[in-house]
Amino acid sequence: MLQKLPIKIFIWLSFLPASSFAQRYNFGTWLGGSTYFGDLNTNTSFKYTRPAGGLYVRYNFDTRICAKASFSYGGVKGMDSASDNYYQQQRNLSFYSSIWEISAQGEFNFMDYSSSKSNMFYTPYFLLGAGIFGFDPHAVYGNASYRLQPIGTEGQGYPEYPTAAKYKLTKPFIVVGGGFKLRVTKTFSMFGEAAVRKTYTDYLDDDGGLYPDHLVLYNEAGPLAVNLSDRSLELGGQPVGAAGKYRADNKRDDYFFFGIGVSYTINTYKCPFLYKDDY
Repeated sequence: MLQKLPIKIFIWLSFLPASSFAQRYNFGTWLGGSTYFGDLNTNTSFKYTRPAGGLYVRYNFDTRICAKASFSYGGVKGMDSASDNYYQQQRNLSFYSSIWEISAQGEFNFMDYSSSKSNMFYTPYFLLGAGIFGFDPHAVYGNASYRLQPIGTEGQGYPEYPTAAKYKLTKPFIVVGGGFKLRVTKTFSMFGEAAVRKTYTDYLDDDGGLYPDHLVLYNEAGPLAVNLSDRSLELGGQPVGAAGKYRADNKRDDYFFFGIGVSYTINTYKCPFLYKDDY
């Protein structure tokens, strides 16, 4: 019997880290929507919501504290023509963009939540984190779509405006939000989540500074650049885009992801004597 003891200890040690380690990891996916708040959506309207989704992996330190790494993808858009504000209607700008992001987030469960304890099967939670996101604003003009950043609609990149550098298409953000988790089985859970991304750019919509001189744009890049910079020209009235006039405020843009998803908890091993203190 003593000869078999080392084998039993080895088997017990093999199961211990695997069981405890495995239950702490969740893998999941979600589907929902995305929208943008900024100069072309000043009323925080959700009328421009577009599809979004993502993948994530979560590590549960205990029943309250979690860390999550995620990748998400969605779209945003906005247009002055749908605004109730007269000036915005006359400004007549519009844009759309795809967004990808990678983030690291911390979660705090307001109630104890566990994949193995029957009385800890749901909780609301708060999340806070940071990441980087990529965007590339486009606008439709005539029957074609144009990338706006290379055109320099506010004089970016032209020698007449040496201090106006072209904005970067990858930027950091802070994410704040929350949701609700509900365990369906020991391995599967459902959740709903909504979170706003506070970005470090005012150019998610390509609209963040002053109107350049029409003549400068025309000489440097041609009539298309002028028409995409000052879309009020399409309305046939008095042009809005006087040189040096504010094209937008100086507030940074935000975007918002929300959705529902499913989560899978790795739960391969089941040794009853190991489970009493497990997550």
